[in-house]
Amino acid sequence: MTAQDKILYVANKLGLTSLKDMQASTGAVYDCDSENSGQIFTSAARHVNPAVTNLNTNQFEVNEALLVETIGFYINDVEESVGTVRNFQQTYGSNAVIVFDLIIGNKRTMVQTPVFGSGGPYTFANNAVDGPNGIVIPRNQVYLEGAGILIPPQIQWSVEYRIFNVVTGAVIPFEAEANLGCYLFGTRVLLNFNTSI
Repeated sequence: MTAQDKILYVANKLGLTSLKDMQASTGAVYDCDSENSGQIFTSAARHVNPAVTNLNTNQFEVNEALLVETIGFYINDVEESVGTVRNFQQTYGSNAVIVFDLIIGNKRTMVQTPVFGSGGPYTFANNAVDGPNGIVIPRNQVYLEGAGILIPPQIQWSVEYRIFNVVTGAVIPFEAEANLGCYLFGTRVLLNFNTSI
C-alpha cells in the first residue's frame, strides 16, 4: 500500500470523497524537548523560536493531516536563540540508542522503537555549521525511515523517548547543555471538510 493509498483510505473512512482531487506536498513538523522531560511535541505551544519548533500546538487543524514516512532526531544546543546543532554520537557516545514511542490520540502507534545514532540523510533538514573551523553537521543525526503512519486532523500527538547504552542497557541521563528534538517528515495534505461532508 502506497503513502497515497493510506491517506485515501483514512479519508474515505472519514467520508472525504473529494480528497482524490486535492494536492499533497512534502511536509515536516519539528519540536525540541527544551525541558529534558522525555516528551516532544507536548509543549510546542510554549515555544516561540523557529530554531526550536515550527508548531504552536501538537494537533493539526480540521483540514490537515500528515503521513509520517521518516522520523528523525537531532540535538539542539540549550541556547535556543542560537539553535546550534550538536552531533548525537559526540554528545551521548557511540553506544547510545534512542528508544521512543509515537503516541497519536490515546494510542501508542509505535512502541519502544529503537533508533541508533548512525548519521543521517540530508533530506529534510538544513545542515548546521558549528565550531570555529566551520564543520558542517547534519541536523538529523538519528532517523527511522518507512514509518507510514497517518496523523489525522484534530488529534494530539507526541513522542516519548529515553536514551540507553546499547551495550550495558543502562539509561543515559539527558545532557544538561543539549536538548533532543524530533522531526516527523512525510506527505502533508489539506482535507477540505467543508465541501466533502
